[in-house]
Amino acid sequence: MLIRNRKLPAKDLILSMVNRRGLTLHMEVRNYMKIVHPDTQVSKAAYHKQRMKLNPEAIKFLYQHHNQNYYQDPEETPRLYSGYLMLAADGSGINIPTTEETLELFGTAGRKDAKLQAQLGLGCLYDVLNRFILDSDINRVKFHEMGVAEEQIARVRDTVGDKYPFMVLMDRGYPSIPAIMRMIQSNTRFVIRLASTDFKSEQRALISDDEDVEIKLTASRRNNYRGTKDEELVNSQDSFMLRMIRVQLDSGEIEVLITNLPREEFSQEMFKEIYHLRWGIETAYETLKDRLQLENFSGVKARILEQDIYSTIYVSNLAEDIIHDVENEHEERLKTGYKHRMMLNRNVSIGILKDELIHAIIETDQEQKAVIMQSIYDELARNVVPIRPDRHYERNKSNLHAKYSNTHKRSF
Repeated sequence: MLIRNRKLPAKDLILSMVNRRGLTLHMEVRNYMKIVHPDTQVSKAAYHKQRMKLNPEAIKFLYQHHNQNYYQDPEETPRLYSGYLMLAADGSGINIPTTEETLELFGTAGRKDAKLQAQLGLGCLYDVLNRFILDSDINRVKFHEMGVAEEQIARVRDTVGDKYPFMVLMDRGYPSIPAIMRMIQSNTRFVIRLASTDFKSEQRALISDDEDVEIKLTASRRNNYRGTKDEELVNSQDSFMLRMIRVQLDSGEIEVLITNLPREEFSQEMFKEIYHLRWGIETAYETLKDRLQLENFSGVKARILEQDIYSTIYVSNLAEDIIHDVENEHEERLKTGYKHRMMLNRNVSIGILKDELIHAIIETDQEQKAVIMQSIYDELARNVVPIRPDRHYERNKSNLHAKYSNTHKRSF
């Protein structure tokens, strides 16, 4: 008997987004219903109507709740660096469908004389060692990255609890005198890369690779905040102290970092590795956009776009959680069972999870659910690739424009 059902509960809406493959909306709905409710049909219009009723924040709440369960589980031990959770803050432009609504709400980063491409700004706080996106905010494409990062940092304890200290890694573009002052006052540990124009006089005055530097709040620096909410703060003291460190990268380039990490815990030699860890958030954005097809949206309405973004982050975190479990279970084999140390092939792992995870989620029999999950774990464990440290390739831009790149094949 064929039943037409014009309503879908929130659970089905969210699961359909977890199962999303980047197909046409008709095929997405058809494929999901075929798996979960094979005797029921839902029209594309009915599905879209129900999606428009779902608050995107509900999906954001789900991935944050999942993160809380991980970090606050007494049986879990997150990966730490010198006892710290390593969190990176960064933003990225996301291409979205260009409509009057999206241009008005989010804007465009294109030149005035170029063809308009709507974009939004996604700001994330990312645990680079445990590979979880802890927090995210959707903004206009040109947004105050430091302001968003401050709000996310203030919410970290809601997610990770009080057991572990954390430090925040930030790139150029983030240094802000009021924000730095607030982080020092709240004892928030940070490492920030400076541009050559940031604290220029103090950088020029460095006589060693690791110095405590007094940042004087001169009249010209204070004038930048006149009439703003930060005016009172920058006028409240004459200066503050920062540790300024020079690091030479493998390329020979010299970078200057500022931090409030204590010298007795973190030597100057450690900061090259610490700063390198920040690259993890760049890889996370690549995974979202490339492996998980973040920019392949299922609609054009702003609410649909936000749902797709948060559900993609949810899928990313779910995948990393399962990958963690498999890596921990096979840690010794991955470390010593091959010529090189191995890791799971993330692209293949994401493809397997996209194919199989939905079946485990909807299974009501707990024994059968365990069988399905063990089958997934076993298959993930068989797909490994070597970790080859210090391997570098010269970038060949001519290979980046191919429509079907051999190095960026889709896994689903």
